[in-house]
Amino acid sequence: MFTVSERDQLRRDLVNAADTDPRVVGAALTGSVAVGREDRWSDIDFALSIDRELDAVVTDWTALMYACGAVSHLDVRRGAVLFRVFLMRSTLQVDIAFWPSTEFGATGPTFRLLFGEANSLPQSGQPDRAELIGLAWLHGLHARSAIARGRVWQALHMINGMRDHVMSLHCLNEGVNAVQGRGLDDLRDADAFAGTLVLSTHPDELRRAFHVLTGLLLGEINDSALAEAVRALCPAATAQR
Repeated sequence: MFTVSERDQLRRDLVNAADTDPRVVGAALTGSVAVGREDRWSDIDFALSIDRELDAVVTDWTALMYACGAVSHLDVRRGAVLFRVFLMRSTLQVDIAFWPSTEFGATGPTFRLLFGEANSLPQSGQPDRAELIGLAWLHGLHARSAIARGRVWQALHMINGMRDHVMSLHCLNEGVNAVQGRGLDDLRDADAFAGTLVLSTHPDELRRAFHVLTGLLLGEINDSALAEAVRALCPAATAQR
């Protein structure tokens, strides 16, 4: 397990490496540390502005991270930006974002520029409500069919996914962060979802949790035709608000 001092030292080392790399023309701290909310469990989020040789920079910085104790990494792309997420031997997570300099900038409040220039960019928003509703009923359809087919583990997977989207809808309603579960612990009524937790793979238990969850989804739907179709997934369900 990493210590706070180990995390802070690695972050200082990365900032120094960016400052001495001529291909890096800007750098920023992102995530919780950028807004003074870092705690014992926070990871390192670091953004680099690259003006040339982007692929070579990624290769060199990846080698640097493995030399510092990385054991694996995962790539997430958003347009031209590569977010390379490293798992360190200490279990510390280090996210390094490689931005073309023409697109480097803050997309949200958790951005502290260390050096260089940042472009003015559109700010990332909350998830789309209609999309969350669509993903919820889609998972509900597959949960229903999986239960009917006796595919209990698939049903569990689909119910869990359905819950994620309905809880995100609740976050939107209460004006808290609906991205990646970050606002779930700030919900006033999160206990309403306790009944959606599946306690076993017995079909009756799957149906019970699905029934409760369908009711919560119905409480989020204003379109009468859609509500009627969703209610048909679990006829006994009633809207819960």
